Amino acid sequence: MANISHFYDGQMRRYIVQFVRMMSNFQYQTGKDKDGVQDLIKVPVRYGDINRQVANILRQGSENALVSVPQMAAYISNLALDRPRVMEPTHVDKIHVRERSYDAETKTYSGTQGNQHTIERIMPVPFTLTMNCDLFSNNTDQKLQILEQLLVLFNPALELQTTDNWLDWTSLSYVELSDITFSSRTIPNGTDDEIDIATLQFTIPIWLTPPAKIKKLGVIEKIVASIYDEDASAVDINGLVGGDLLSRQEITFGNYGLYVEGGTLGYTIRLLQSKETLSEATGDNVAHVSLKKADAKTDSQLVYGKEIMWDTVLGAYGKITAGLSKVKLETAITTANNEDTITYVTGVIAEHPSEGHLLMFTVDTDSVPTNTVPQFAKIIDPTVTGPTGSEINGTRYLITQEIGTDLHDLHITTLTHDGTNTVTATTSTVHELSVGDTVRVSGATPNYYNGTIGVLAVPSTTQFTFSTVLPTSAAASSSVPTADTSGTTAAGGIYVVPSPLVSPANGPIKGYTNRASSAWGSLVASESDIIQYNSITSKWNVDFDSSNVTNVQYSTNDTNGVQFKWTGTQWQKSWEGEYEPGDWILDL
Repeated sequence: MANISHFYDGQMRRYIVQFVRMMSNFQYQTGKDKDGVQDLIKVPVRYGDINRQVANILRQGSENALVSVPQMAAYISNLALDRPRVMEPTHVDKIHVRERSYDAETKTYSGTQGNQHTIERIMPVPFTLTMNCDLFSNNTDQKLQILEQLLVLFNPALELQTTDNWLDWTSLSYVELSDITFSSRTIPNGTDDEIDIATLQFTIPIWLTPPAKIKKLGVIEKIVASIYDEDASAVDINGLVGGDLLSRQEITFGNYGLYVEGGTLGYTIRLLQSKETLSEATGDNVAHVSLKKADAKTDSQLVYGKEIMWDTVLGAYGKITAGLSKVKLETAITTANNEDTITYVTGVIAEHPSEGHLLMFTVDTDSVPTNTVPQFAKIIDPTVTGPTGSEINGTRYLITQEIGTDLHDLHITTLTHDGTNTVTATTSTVHELSVGDTVRVSGATPNYYNGTIGVLAVPSTTQFTFSTVLPTSAAASSSVPTADTSGTTAAGGIYVVPSPLVSPANGPIKGYTNRASSAWGSLVASESDIIQYNSITSKWNVDFDSSNVTNVQYSTNDTNGVQFKWTGTQWQKSWEGEYEPGDWILDL
Protein backbone atom coordinates (compact mmCIF):
# COMPACT_ATOMS: atom_id res chain seq x y z
CA MET A 1 0.00 0.00 0.00
CA ALA A 2 1.27 3.45 -0.91
CA ASN A 3 2.42 5.70 1.88
CA ILE A 4 -0.20 8.48 1.99
CA SER A 5 0.89 11.62 3.82
CA HIS A 6 -1.33 12.77 6.64
CA PHE A 7 -3.26 15.96 6.19
CA TYR A 8 -6.16 17.54 8.07
CA ASP A 9 -7.61 20.96 7.35
CA GLY A 10 -10.73 20.81 9.55
CA GLN A 11 -13.07 21.20 6.59
CA MET A 12 -16.11 19.41 8.09
CA ARG A 13 -15.43 21.05 11.44
CA ARG A 14 -15.78 24.48 9.75
CA TYR A 15 -19.19 23.50 8.35
CA ILE A 16 -20.33 22.43 11.83
CA VAL A 17 -19.03 25.64 13.44
CA GLN A 18 -20.76 27.83 10.83
CA PHE A 19 -24.01 25.89 11.26
CA VAL A 20 -23.91 26.32 15.05
CA ARG A 21 -23.23 30.05 14.62
CA MET A 22 -26.19 30.28 12.28
CA MET A 23 -28.46 28.83 15.01
CA SER A 24 -27.13 31.17 17.69
CA ASN A 25 -28.46 34.49 18.98
CA PHE A 26 -32.17 33.59 19.01
CA GLN A 27 -34.12 34.84 22.04
CA TYR A 28 -37.37 34.15 23.84
CA GLN A 29 -39.52 36.35 26.04
CA THR A 30 -40.42 35.32 29.57
CA GLY A 31 -42.46 38.33 30.58
CA LYS A 32 -41.76 41.79 32.00
CA ASP A 33 -39.57 42.85 34.87
CA LYS A 34 -40.58 45.15 37.71
CA ASP A 35 -39.98 48.20 35.50
CA GLY A 36 -42.26 46.91 32.78
CA VAL A 37 -39.41 46.13 30.40
CA GLN A 38 -39.66 42.91 28.38
CA ASP A 39 -37.19 40.32 29.65
CA LEU A 40 -35.44 38.53 26.74
CA ILE A 41 -33.20 35.49 27.25
CA LYS A 42 -30.82 34.10 24.64
CA VAL A 43 -31.26 30.46 23.70
CA PRO A 44 -27.95 28.56 24.07
CA VAL A 45 -26.73 26.27 21.27
CA ARG A 46 -24.28 23.40 21.68
CA TYR A 47 -23.00 20.65 19.47
CA GLY A 48 -25.11 17.64 20.47
CA ASP A 49 -22.74 14.80 19.64
CA ILE A 50 -21.02 14.71 23.01
CA ASN A 51 -19.31 11.78 24.71
CA ARG A 52 -20.42 10.24 27.99
CA GLN A 53 -17.78 12.04 30.08
CA VAL A 54 -18.82 15.49 28.82
CA ALA A 55 -22.50 14.64 29.30
CA ASN A 56 -21.81 13.64 32.91
CA ILE A 57 -20.06 16.96 33.55
CA LEU A 58 -22.99 18.90 32.07
CA ARG A 59 -25.38 17.02 34.33
CA GLN A 60 -23.18 17.98 37.33
CA GLY A 61 -22.32 14.31 38.04
CA SER A 62 -25.89 13.45 38.99
CA GLU A 63 -28.64 11.54 37.24
CA ASN A 64 -31.19 13.72 39.06
CA ALA A 65 -30.12 16.99 37.40
CA LEU A 66 -32.62 18.30 34.84
CA VAL A 67 -31.58 19.70 31.46
CA SER A 68 -32.11 23.45 31.38
CA VAL A 69 -34.53 24.66 28.74
CA PRO A 70 -34.95 26.17 26.25
CA GLN A 71 -31.80 25.17 24.41
CA MET A 72 -30.79 23.85 21.00
CA ALA A 73 -28.47 21.01 20.06
CA ALA A 74 -26.98 20.65 16.57
CA TYR A 75 -25.42 17.43 15.27
CA ILE A 76 -24.67 15.47 12.09
CA SER A 77 -27.33 12.92 11.24
CA ASN A 78 -25.99 11.76 7.87
CA LEU A 79 -23.16 12.21 5.34
CA ALA A 80 -23.55 10.83 1.80
CA LEU A 81 -21.55 11.03 -1.41
CA ASP A 82 -23.40 13.30 -3.86
CA ARG A 83 -22.85 11.32 -7.05
CA PRO A 84 -24.72 13.71 -9.45
CA ARG A 85 -22.33 16.54 -8.52
CA VAL A 86 -19.16 14.55 -9.22
CA MET A 87 -17.02 16.29 -11.86
CA GLU A 88 -13.88 15.43 -13.82
CA PRO A 89 -11.67 13.94 -11.08
CA THR A 90 -8.40 14.59 -12.94
CA HIS A 91 -9.05 18.30 -13.46
CA VAL A 92 -6.43 20.65 -11.96
CA ASP A 93 -7.10 24.40 -11.84
CA LYS A 94 -4.03 26.68 -11.91
CA ILE A 95 -3.90 30.20 -10.50
CA HIS A 96 -0.87 32.50 -10.73
CA VAL A 97 -0.39 34.70 -7.66
CA ARG A 98 1.90 37.70 -7.28
CA GLU A 99 2.60 39.19 -3.89
CA ARG A 100 3.76 42.66 -2.98
CA SER A 101 7.25 42.59 -1.57
CA TYR A 102 7.36 42.54 2.24
CA ASP A 103 9.97 44.16 4.45
CA ALA A 104 10.35 41.91 7.49
CA GLU A 105 12.20 44.60 9.47
CA THR A 106 9.60 47.37 9.07
CA LYS A 107 6.70 44.89 8.72
CA THR A 108 5.31 46.82 5.77
CA TYR A 109 4.52 46.08 2.14
CA SER A 110 6.17 48.09 -0.62
CA GLY A 111 4.89 49.03 -4.07
CA THR A 112 7.18 46.58 -5.86
CA GLN A 113 6.49 42.98 -6.83
CA GLY A 114 7.56 40.27 -4.42
CA ASN A 115 7.25 36.50 -4.53
CA GLN A 116 5.32 34.81 -7.33
CA HIS A 117 3.57 31.44 -7.10
CA THR A 118 1.47 28.95 -9.01
CA ILE A 119 -1.42 27.37 -7.07
CA GLU A 120 -2.71 24.04 -8.43
CA ARG A 121 -6.18 23.30 -7.04
CA ILE A 122 -7.28 19.65 -7.29
CA MET A 123 -10.92 18.79 -8.04
CA PRO A 124 -12.86 18.41 -4.72
CA VAL A 125 -15.25 15.57 -3.83
CA PRO A 126 -18.97 16.44 -3.37
CA PHE A 127 -21.01 15.27 -0.39
CA THR A 128 -24.43 16.00 1.06
CA LEU A 129 -24.23 16.80 4.77
CA THR A 130 -27.43 16.37 6.81
CA MET A 131 -27.56 18.35 10.06
CA ASN A 132 -30.26 18.14 12.73
CA CYS A 133 -31.11 20.85 15.20
CA ASP A 134 -33.14 19.77 18.26
CA LEU A 135 -35.07 22.50 20.07
CA PHE A 136 -35.69 21.65 23.73
CA SER A 137 -38.59 23.50 25.41
CA ASN A 138 -40.89 22.91 28.37
CA ASN A 139 -43.94 24.71 27.01
CA THR A 140 -45.54 25.46 23.69
CA ASP A 141 -45.08 29.24 23.92
CA GLN A 142 -41.30 28.89 24.21
CA LYS A 143 -41.19 26.63 21.16
CA LEU A 144 -43.43 28.86 19.02
CA GLN A 145 -41.41 31.99 19.81
CA ILE A 146 -38.12 30.39 18.76
CA LEU A 147 -39.49 28.55 15.70
CA GLU A 148 -41.13 31.68 14.31
CA GLN A 149 -37.83 33.56 14.38
CA LEU A 150 -35.93 30.67 12.82
CA LEU A 151 -38.26 29.30 10.12
CA VAL A 152 -38.77 32.54 8.20
CA LEU A 153 -35.03 32.67 7.40
CA PHE A 154 -35.12 29.67 5.05
CA ASN A 155 -36.89 31.14 2.07
CA PRO A 156 -35.57 29.21 0.30
CA ALA A 157 -32.14 28.83 1.99
CA LEU A 158 -29.29 30.56 3.81
CA GLU A 159 -25.82 30.91 2.32
CA LEU A 160 -22.84 29.56 4.22
CA GLN A 161 -19.19 30.63 3.90
CA THR A 162 -16.59 28.55 5.73
CA THR A 163 -13.49 30.66 4.92
CA ASP A 164 -12.58 34.10 3.55
CA ASN A 165 -9.66 32.72 1.53
CA TRP A 166 -10.28 33.84 -2.07
CA LEU A 167 -8.24 30.88 -3.34
CA ASP A 168 -10.64 28.39 -1.69
CA TRP A 169 -13.21 27.50 -4.37
CA THR A 170 -15.19 25.32 -1.92
CA SER A 171 -15.87 27.97 0.73
CA LEU A 172 -19.43 28.84 -0.40
CA SER A 173 -22.45 26.60 0.20
CA TYR A 174 -26.04 26.93 1.38
CA VAL A 175 -28.28 25.49 4.11
CA GLU A 176 -31.72 24.26 3.13
CA LEU A 177 -34.48 23.31 5.56
CA SER A 178 -35.65 19.84 4.45
CA ASP A 179 -37.88 18.45 7.25
CA ILE A 180 -39.55 19.37 10.55
CA THR A 181 -40.66 17.14 13.42
CA PHE A 182 -42.80 19.48 15.50
CA SER A 183 -42.89 17.42 18.70
CA SER A 184 -41.39 14.33 20.28
CA ARG A 185 -44.51 13.83 22.36
CA THR A 186 -47.52 11.70 21.49
CA ILE A 187 -51.21 12.39 21.93
CA PRO A 188 -52.55 12.28 24.57
CA ASN A 189 -49.61 13.77 26.47
CA GLY A 190 -48.59 12.18 29.66
CA THR A 191 -46.96 13.69 32.72
CA ASP A 192 -43.73 11.72 32.72
CA ASP A 193 -41.67 13.94 30.39
CA GLU A 194 -41.82 17.67 30.88
CA ILE A 195 -39.38 18.46 28.03
CA ASP A 196 -40.64 18.63 24.44
CA ILE A 197 -38.21 18.31 21.53
CA ALA A 198 -38.83 19.78 18.05
CA THR A 199 -36.39 18.53 15.40
CA LEU A 200 -35.40 20.56 12.31
CA GLN A 201 -33.51 18.76 9.56
CA PHE A 202 -31.18 20.64 7.18
CA THR A 203 -29.25 19.53 4.08
CA ILE A 204 -25.97 21.19 3.07
CA PRO A 205 -24.11 20.42 -0.20
CA ILE A 206 -20.42 20.47 0.71
CA TRP A 207 -17.05 19.81 -0.90
CA LEU A 208 -14.05 18.07 0.63
CA THR A 209 -10.87 19.01 -1.20
CA PRO A 210 -7.32 17.64 -1.15
CA PRO A 211 -4.51 20.08 -0.30
CA ALA A 212 -3.55 22.53 -3.06
CA LYS A 213 -0.16 22.12 -4.68
CA ILE A 214 1.91 25.29 -4.33
CA LYS A 215 4.91 26.10 -6.52
CA LYS A 216 7.15 29.04 -7.19
CA LEU A 217 6.02 30.79 -10.38
CA GLY A 218 5.36 28.34 -13.24
CA VAL A 219 7.58 27.71 -16.23
CA ILE A 220 5.32 29.58 -18.63
CA GLU A 221 6.08 32.90 -17.02
CA LYS A 222 9.36 32.64 -15.14
CA ILE A 223 11.38 29.56 -14.26
CA VAL A 224 12.73 29.43 -10.76
CA ALA A 225 15.68 27.15 -10.12
CA SER A 226 15.49 26.55 -6.39
CA ILE A 227 17.17 24.39 -3.80
CA TYR A 228 14.65 22.74 -1.47
CA ASP A 229 14.74 20.28 1.34
CA GLU A 230 13.36 17.60 -0.99
CA ASP A 231 10.25 15.98 0.44
CA ALA A 232 7.65 15.20 -2.19
CA SER A 233 4.95 14.48 0.37
CA ALA A 234 5.32 17.74 2.30
CA VAL A 235 2.42 20.13 1.76
CA ASP A 236 2.43 23.67 3.12
CA ILE A 237 -1.18 24.60 3.87
CA ASN A 238 -0.49 27.45 6.30
CA GLY A 239 1.26 29.86 3.93
CA LEU A 240 2.16 30.32 0.32
CA VAL A 241 5.88 29.73 0.81
CA GLY A 242 7.43 27.11 3.04
CA GLY A 243 10.28 27.94 5.38
CA ASP A 244 12.54 25.37 3.72
CA LEU A 245 13.47 27.56 0.73
CA LEU A 246 17.24 27.97 0.84
CA SER A 247 18.08 29.87 -2.37
CA ARG A 248 16.62 30.76 -5.73
CA GLN A 249 17.50 32.09 -9.16
CA GLU A 250 14.92 33.64 -11.47
CA ILE A 251 15.39 33.47 -15.24
CA THR A 252 13.20 33.87 -18.30
CA PHE A 253 12.83 30.68 -20.35
CA GLY A 254 15.75 30.25 -22.75
CA ASN A 255 17.34 33.38 -21.24
CA TYR A 256 15.87 35.37 -24.12
CA GLY A 257 15.55 39.12 -24.20
CA LEU A 258 12.64 40.89 -25.89
CA TYR A 259 12.43 43.80 -28.32
CA VAL A 260 9.27 45.88 -28.77
CA GLU A 261 8.78 48.34 -31.62
CA GLY A 262 6.00 50.01 -33.58
CA GLY A 263 5.34 49.52 -37.29
CA THR A 264 2.78 49.92 -40.04
CA LEU A 265 0.72 47.01 -38.66
CA GLY A 266 1.08 48.10 -35.03
CA TYR A 267 3.45 47.03 -32.28
CA THR A 268 5.48 43.85 -32.72
CA ILE A 269 7.71 41.89 -30.35
CA ARG A 270 10.61 39.58 -31.16
CA LEU A 271 12.96 37.41 -29.14
CA LEU A 272 16.58 38.43 -28.61
CA GLN A 273 19.46 36.04 -28.15
CA SER A 274 21.67 36.15 -25.12
CA LYS A 275 24.35 38.80 -25.59
CA GLU A 276 27.03 36.39 -24.47
CA THR A 277 26.57 34.44 -27.73
CA LEU A 278 26.84 37.45 -30.04
CA SER A 279 29.54 39.54 -31.70
CA GLU A 280 29.32 43.08 -33.04
CA ALA A 281 30.19 42.06 -36.60
CA THR A 282 27.65 42.69 -39.35
CA GLY A 283 26.43 40.49 -42.16
CA ASP A 284 23.91 37.75 -42.83
CA ASN A 285 22.67 35.97 -39.69
CA VAL A 286 25.26 37.78 -37.59
CA ALA A 287 24.38 39.87 -34.58
CA HIS A 288 23.51 43.54 -34.68
CA VAL A 289 24.04 44.92 -31.21
CA SER A 290 21.33 47.37 -30.21
CA LEU A 291 21.41 50.41 -28.02
CA LYS A 292 19.99 49.79 -24.60
CA LYS A 293 16.51 51.15 -24.04
CA ALA A 294 17.93 53.70 -21.58
CA ASP A 295 20.34 55.06 -24.25
CA ALA A 296 18.05 54.98 -27.29
CA LYS A 297 16.96 58.46 -28.37
CA THR A 298 15.56 57.98 -31.87
CA ASP A 299 13.36 55.57 -33.78
CA SER A 300 16.30 54.10 -35.71
CA GLN A 301 17.29 51.56 -33.05
CA LEU A 302 19.00 48.32 -34.03
CA VAL A 303 18.15 44.90 -32.68
CA TYR A 304 20.56 42.08 -32.09
CA GLY A 305 20.55 38.38 -32.87
CA LYS A 306 19.27 36.33 -35.77
CA GLU A 307 15.57 35.71 -36.23
CA ILE A 308 14.15 33.28 -33.65
CA MET A 309 10.84 31.59 -34.49
CA TRP A 310 8.30 31.85 -31.71
CA ASP A 311 6.70 28.46 -32.39
CA THR A 312 9.98 26.60 -31.90
CA VAL A 313 10.47 28.24 -28.50
CA LEU A 314 6.90 27.92 -27.24
CA GLY A 315 6.42 24.34 -28.40
CA ALA A 316 7.34 22.96 -24.98
CA TYR A 317 5.04 25.31 -23.06
CA GLY A 318 1.81 25.78 -25.01
CA LYS A 319 0.33 27.88 -27.76
CA ILE A 320 -0.74 31.48 -28.11
CA THR A 321 -4.46 32.22 -27.86
CA ALA A 322 -5.24 35.41 -29.77
CA GLY A 323 -6.85 38.04 -27.55
CA LEU A 324 -6.14 36.13 -24.31
CA SER A 325 -2.40 35.48 -24.15
CA LYS A 326 -0.47 38.45 -22.77
CA VAL A 327 3.01 39.89 -22.48
CA LYS A 328 3.92 42.04 -19.48
CA LEU A 329 6.88 44.40 -19.71
CA GLU A 330 8.56 45.40 -16.44
CA THR A 331 8.95 49.17 -16.56
CA ALA A 332 10.30 51.72 -14.10
CA ILE A 333 8.06 54.78 -13.93
CA THR A 334 8.11 57.98 -11.91
CA THR A 335 4.93 59.05 -10.14
CA ALA A 336 3.53 62.56 -9.83
CA ASN A 337 5.31 62.77 -6.47
CA ASN A 338 8.59 62.02 -8.27
CA GLU A 339 8.86 58.57 -6.69
CA ASP A 340 10.31 55.68 -8.71
CA THR A 341 8.29 52.49 -8.81
CA ILE A 342 8.13 49.28 -10.84
CA THR A 343 5.02 48.53 -12.90
CA TYR A 344 4.04 46.50 -15.96
CA VAL A 345 3.06 47.69 -19.42
CA THR A 346 0.73 44.91 -20.55
CA GLY A 347 -0.96 43.90 -23.78
CA VAL A 348 -2.48 40.96 -25.60
CA ILE A 349 -0.51 39.11 -28.28
CA ALA A 350 -1.37 37.30 -31.48
CA GLU A 351 0.53 35.62 -34.28
CA HIS A 352 1.99 37.88 -36.97
CA PRO A 353 0.22 37.42 -40.34
CA SER A 354 3.45 36.77 -42.24
CA GLU A 355 6.54 36.76 -39.98
CA GLY A 356 7.12 33.76 -37.71
CA HIS A 357 9.74 35.54 -35.61
CA LEU A 358 7.32 38.34 -34.68
CA LEU A 359 4.19 38.55 -32.54
CA MET A 360 1.59 41.30 -32.77
CA PHE A 361 1.29 43.27 -29.53
CA THR A 362 -1.79 45.34 -28.66
CA VAL A 363 -0.91 47.46 -25.68
CA ASP A 364 -3.38 48.20 -22.89
CA THR A 365 -3.31 52.00 -22.88
CA ASP A 366 -4.30 52.07 -19.19
CA SER A 367 -0.98 50.41 -18.32
CA VAL A 368 1.12 53.06 -20.13
CA PRO A 369 2.45 55.99 -18.03
CA THR A 370 0.24 59.09 -18.12
CA ASN A 371 1.50 62.09 -20.09
CA THR A 372 2.65 64.98 -17.90
CA VAL A 373 3.60 67.25 -20.81
CA PRO A 374 1.14 68.03 -23.66
CA GLN A 375 1.64 66.01 -26.82
CA PHE A 376 3.77 67.43 -29.63
CA ALA A 377 3.20 67.21 -33.39
CA LYS A 378 6.57 65.72 -34.36
CA ILE A 379 10.32 65.64 -33.76
CA ILE A 380 12.37 67.95 -36.01
CA ASP A 381 15.89 69.24 -36.57
CA PRO A 382 15.24 73.01 -36.70
CA THR A 383 18.53 73.64 -38.56
CA VAL A 384 17.20 71.52 -41.44
CA THR A 385 13.42 71.84 -41.19
CA GLY A 386 11.84 75.27 -40.83
CA PRO A 387 8.27 76.38 -40.17
CA THR A 388 5.84 75.53 -43.00
CA GLY A 389 3.83 78.72 -42.54
CA SER A 390 0.65 76.67 -42.10
CA GLU A 391 1.09 76.06 -38.38
CA ILE A 392 -1.93 76.83 -36.23
CA ASN A 393 -1.96 78.29 -32.75
CA GLY A 394 -0.51 75.79 -30.26
CA THR A 395 1.46 73.68 -32.77
CA ARG A 396 4.31 72.04 -30.86
CA TYR A 397 7.62 70.53 -31.99
CA LEU A 398 10.31 68.63 -30.09
CA ILE A 399 13.64 69.91 -31.46
CA THR A 400 16.90 67.96 -31.70
CA GLN A 401 19.22 70.98 -32.22
CA GLU A 402 19.46 74.36 -30.55
CA ILE A 403 18.10 77.54 -32.12
CA GLY A 404 19.49 81.08 -31.68
CA THR A 405 23.19 80.51 -31.20
CA ASP A 406 24.00 84.15 -32.07
CA LEU A 407 22.96 85.59 -28.71
CA HIS A 408 22.93 89.21 -27.74
CA ASP A 409 23.46 90.30 -24.15
CA LEU A 410 20.70 92.24 -22.44
CA HIS A 411 21.99 94.15 -19.44
CA ILE A 412 19.08 93.68 -17.02
CA THR A 413 19.42 95.84 -13.94
CA THR A 414 16.21 94.89 -12.06
CA LEU A 415 13.25 92.51 -12.22
CA THR A 416 10.17 93.84 -10.42
CA HIS A 417 7.16 91.63 -9.64
CA ASP A 418 3.78 93.40 -9.52
CA GLY A 419 2.40 90.94 -6.96
CA THR A 420 0.06 89.18 -9.40
CA ASN A 421 1.65 87.52 -12.40
CA THR A 422 3.63 90.12 -14.33
CA VAL A 423 7.35 90.89 -14.08
CA THR A 424 8.90 94.09 -15.43
CA ALA A 425 12.51 93.86 -16.57
CA THR A 426 14.60 97.04 -16.76
CA THR A 427 17.72 97.12 -18.95
CA SER A 428 20.64 99.56 -18.81
CA THR A 429 20.61 99.99 -22.62
CA VAL A 430 18.04 99.87 -25.41
CA HIS A 431 16.83 96.26 -25.66
CA GLU A 432 15.31 96.37 -29.21
CA LEU A 433 12.73 93.73 -28.26
CA SER A 434 9.15 93.35 -29.47
CA VAL A 435 6.15 91.42 -28.21
CA GLY A 436 6.66 87.66 -28.63
CA ASP A 437 10.48 87.72 -28.68
CA THR A 438 12.15 85.15 -26.46
CA VAL A 439 14.67 85.99 -23.76
CA ARG A 440 16.68 83.57 -21.68
CA VAL A 441 16.97 84.88 -18.10
CA SER A 442 19.47 83.48 -15.58
CA GLY A 443 21.06 84.54 -12.32
CA ALA A 444 17.88 86.03 -10.83
CA THR A 445 16.60 85.48 -7.32
CA PRO A 446 14.00 84.05 -6.55
CA ASN A 447 14.49 81.24 -9.04
CA TYR A 448 11.05 81.54 -10.65
CA TYR A 449 12.29 84.59 -12.61
CA ASN A 450 14.72 82.38 -14.52
CA GLY A 451 14.09 80.44 -17.72
CA THR A 452 13.28 81.04 -21.36
CA ILE A 453 10.43 83.54 -21.40
CA GLY A 454 8.29 85.28 -24.00
CA VAL A 455 8.01 89.08 -24.05
CA LEU A 456 4.49 90.09 -23.03
CA ALA A 457 4.67 93.86 -23.50
CA VAL A 458 7.23 96.62 -24.23
CA PRO A 459 6.45 99.70 -22.08
CA SER A 460 9.64 101.47 -23.20
CA THR A 461 12.91 100.92 -25.04
CA THR A 462 14.56 99.92 -21.74
CA GLN A 463 11.72 97.90 -20.23
CA PHE A 464 9.80 94.75 -21.17
CA THR A 465 7.38 92.54 -19.26
CA PHE A 466 6.72 88.82 -19.06
CA SER A 467 4.37 86.54 -17.13
CA THR A 468 5.69 84.26 -14.38
CA VAL A 469 4.11 80.86 -13.87
CA LEU A 470 4.70 78.18 -11.26
CA PRO A 471 3.49 74.95 -12.91
CA THR A 472 1.97 72.19 -10.81
CA SER A 473 4.00 69.01 -10.42
CA ALA A 474 1.34 66.88 -12.11
CA ALA A 475 0.52 69.04 -15.13
CA ALA A 476 3.64 71.08 -15.64
CA SER A 477 5.69 71.48 -18.77
CA SER A 478 8.74 72.09 -16.61
CA SER A 479 9.77 71.70 -13.02
CA VAL A 480 10.74 75.35 -12.45
CA PRO A 481 8.91 78.60 -13.14
CA THR A 482 8.85 79.68 -16.77
CA ALA A 483 6.78 82.14 -18.75
CA ASP A 484 5.11 82.46 -22.13
CA THR A 485 3.14 85.04 -24.05
CA SER A 486 -0.24 83.85 -22.78
CA GLY A 487 0.73 84.06 -19.13
CA THR A 488 0.33 80.34 -18.45
CA THR A 489 1.84 77.13 -19.76
CA ALA A 490 -0.05 75.00 -22.22
CA ALA A 491 0.05 72.24 -19.62
CA GLY A 492 -1.89 74.41 -17.18
CA GLY A 493 -0.34 76.07 -14.17
CA ILE A 494 -0.96 78.44 -11.31
CA TYR A 495 0.40 81.94 -11.11
CA VAL A 496 3.05 82.89 -8.59
CA VAL A 497 1.46 85.46 -6.31
CA PRO A 498 4.12 86.78 -3.95
CA SER A 499 4.18 90.22 -2.43
CA PRO A 500 5.99 92.70 -4.75
CA LEU A 501 9.63 91.67 -5.06
CA VAL A 502 12.63 93.29 -6.66
CA SER A 503 15.61 91.31 -7.96
CA PRO A 504 18.56 91.08 -7.97
CA ALA A 505 19.95 91.44 -4.53
CA ASN A 506 23.06 89.27 -4.80
CA GLY A 507 24.50 89.84 -8.29
CA PRO A 508 23.88 90.75 -11.93
CA ILE A 509 21.07 89.22 -13.97
CA LYS A 510 21.96 87.87 -17.39
CA GLY A 511 19.57 88.12 -20.33
CA TYR A 512 20.16 86.78 -23.84
CA THR A 513 18.13 87.18 -27.01
CA ASN A 514 18.60 86.14 -30.63
CA ARG A 515 19.56 88.90 -33.08
CA ALA A 516 20.40 86.62 -36.04
CA SER A 517 18.13 86.32 -39.08
CA SER A 518 16.33 82.95 -38.85
CA ALA A 519 13.23 81.18 -40.11
CA TRP A 520 12.31 80.78 -36.45
CA GLY A 521 12.55 84.55 -35.79
CA SER A 522 14.19 85.56 -32.55
CA LEU A 523 13.55 82.20 -30.89
CA VAL A 524 16.19 81.03 -28.42
CA ALA A 525 15.84 77.31 -27.68
CA SER A 526 18.03 74.41 -26.63
CA GLU A 527 18.29 70.83 -27.85
CA SER A 528 15.38 68.75 -26.43
CA ASP A 529 13.15 71.81 -25.87
CA ILE A 530 9.51 71.73 -26.97
CA ILE A 531 8.60 74.90 -28.84
CA GLN A 532 5.08 76.18 -29.44
CA TYR A 533 3.61 78.56 -32.05
CA ASN A 534 1.60 81.61 -30.96
CA SER A 535 -0.65 82.84 -33.76
CA ILE A 536 -1.42 86.11 -31.95
CA THR A 537 2.20 87.28 -32.07
CA SER A 538 3.13 85.06 -35.07
CA LYS A 539 6.17 83.91 -33.14
CA TRP A 540 7.59 80.72 -31.65
CA ASN A 541 8.19 80.34 -27.89
CA VAL A 542 9.72 77.70 -25.64
CA ASP A 543 7.05 75.81 -23.70
CA PHE A 544 9.20 72.98 -22.33
CA ASP A 545 12.56 74.37 -21.21
CA SER A 546 14.80 71.28 -21.01
CA SER A 547 17.64 73.21 -19.39
CA ASN A 548 15.50 73.77 -16.29
CA VAL A 549 13.67 70.43 -15.99
CA THR A 550 15.31 67.80 -13.84
CA ASN A 551 12.37 65.56 -12.89
CA VAL A 552 10.86 62.85 -15.08
CA GLN A 553 8.17 63.86 -17.59
CA TYR A 554 6.17 62.00 -20.27
CA SER A 555 4.89 63.20 -23.66
CA THR A 556 3.63 61.55 -26.85
CA ASN A 557 4.52 62.14 -30.50
CA ASP A 558 1.21 62.78 -32.27
CA THR A 559 2.58 61.65 -35.63
CA ASN A 560 3.26 58.01 -34.70
CA GLY A 561 1.79 57.66 -31.19
CA VAL A 562 5.16 56.87 -29.58
CA GLN A 563 5.42 57.98 -25.97
CA PHE A 564 8.70 59.54 -24.82
CA LYS A 565 10.16 59.96 -21.36
CA TRP A 566 12.26 62.93 -20.26
CA THR A 567 14.86 61.54 -17.85
CA GLY A 568 16.16 64.92 -16.73
CA THR A 569 18.92 64.92 -19.36
CA GLN A 570 17.40 63.45 -22.55
CA TRP A 571 14.24 62.18 -24.25
CA GLN A 572 13.91 58.42 -24.81
CA LYS A 573 11.13 56.01 -25.60
CA SER A 574 9.22 55.41 -22.37
CA TRP A 575 8.48 51.70 -22.79
CA GLU A 576 9.34 50.59 -26.34
CA GLY A 577 12.73 49.03 -27.00
CA GLU A 578 14.80 46.26 -25.46
CA TYR A 579 13.95 44.23 -22.35
CA GLU A 580 16.59 42.12 -20.65
CA PRO A 581 15.95 38.47 -19.69
CA GLY A 582 13.84 38.48 -16.54
CA ASP A 583 12.30 41.90 -17.29
CA TRP A 584 9.31 40.54 -19.18
CA ILE A 585 6.61 37.94 -18.57
CA LEU A 586 4.71 35.76 -21.02
CA ASP A 587 1.25 34.70 -19.84
CA LEU A 588 -0.26 32.10 -22.14
